[in-house]
Amino acid sequence: MVVDGLTYFILTTLVTVVSAVVLTLIRVFHGQKTALDCWIMASYTQVCALLVVLLSRQPSATELLLQNTLFAGSFLLIVAGHHHYLKQRFNRNFLSIALLLYCALMFYFISIEPSSQSRITLFSSTLALCCFYCAYLYFRYWRQQHNHALWLVIGLYLFFGTCLLLRVYITMQHTPQNQGLLLGVPTLLSLAIFAGNALQTYVFYFLLHWRQIIQLEQLANYDITGAMRRSYFLKQLEKMTKRAQFSGGEISVVFIDLDRFKSINDDYGHDNGDLALMHFSEIALDNLRVGDLFGRFGGEEFVIALNGANAQQANALANRIRIQLNQQALKTSKGKLYMSASFGVASNLKTQDLSKLIKQADEAMYQAKRQGGNKVKVYALNESTSS
Repeated sequence: MVVDGLTYFILTTLVTVVSAVVLTLIRVFHGQKTALDCWIMASYTQVCALLVVLLSRQPSATELLLQNTLFAGSFLLIVAGHHHYLKQRFNRNFLSIALLLYCALMFYFISIEPSSQSRITLFSSTLALCCFYCAYLYFRYWRQQHNHALWLVIGLYLFFGTCLLLRVYITMQHTPQNQGLLLGVPTLLSLAIFAGNALQTYVFYFLLHWRQIIQLEQLANYDITGAMRRSYFLKQLEKMTKRAQFSGGEISVVFIDLDRFKSINDDYGHDNGDLALMHFSEIALDNLRVGDLFGRFGGEEFVIALNGANAQQANALANRIRIQLNQQALKTSKGKLYMSASFGVASNLKTQDLSKLIKQADEAMYQAKRQGGNKVKVYALNESTSS
């Protein structure tokens, strides 16, 4: 596949402009970040360099030097941005000297000993070196963090660098057939270099930070026990109910209250009380299926929503959790702690009102409480299971 030079530079300019706009918008919404500022400056520097290329059909020596200097400066800014992003120290003087050396060599190949082959080789080699250096930076960072998503960034830069080295190789062959290749596959692949800033943005803020994003979501929607917070649980239950209404399925709710939890806090301490809540949650979650919901309504009260389960199936599940809770003691600093809970079960077969459904399960749970606890009661049925 071969494209003409003008088409290539127009495509590259468009991609780079989009990259610059994306980075600027992220800068606006995420606030000031030194790394982002470096990448934004790099993007707009690349845009300026590409505009010089597009506006100069027969560029003079000065314009050629300006183009190449802007391109090299943009990639040194990208390198500086990576140093800031990874919080790794870098030597600004070294980068300045590298840029001056590049400009001196480029000036030599443009004005003193004109050679387009040498210019392309120097330009592509310099950018390839920047790419391999960025890959090295992220490899060092990976050795500290062991975040496997970093390999995507490392692979990205190794790919960019390899494409540029391929372009250097084709340039050095200097045959008429290779002139077509210079505007073919290697050139189109190196187009990805100029889209690199936008790709970095998505990789850095969505892939490298996926754990942080999940942690933030966990903090917002789940508590320390691993159960959904009340508001989030109710939203998910509403969605489950709508799906059940569409498919004609049944939903059952189990309302749970840990027995004598206040005495656990008094006798074992609040730290062990928190461990007791997490112990119960672990047992409950181990018994749930994918698609079931588990939420905490406050204190020692929990709610389970079972998708596609009738009251009898919910009753069986509640008893299974109850028995395991009785048998699996929690080891604390003050000895083993055996726990029990009261369960109330209700099904939406009788009502489609969510608040009423939860209230029915709550009433059944209080009925189990009044009978001494450690029982499962099904709403509107005179059935219970005791320990």
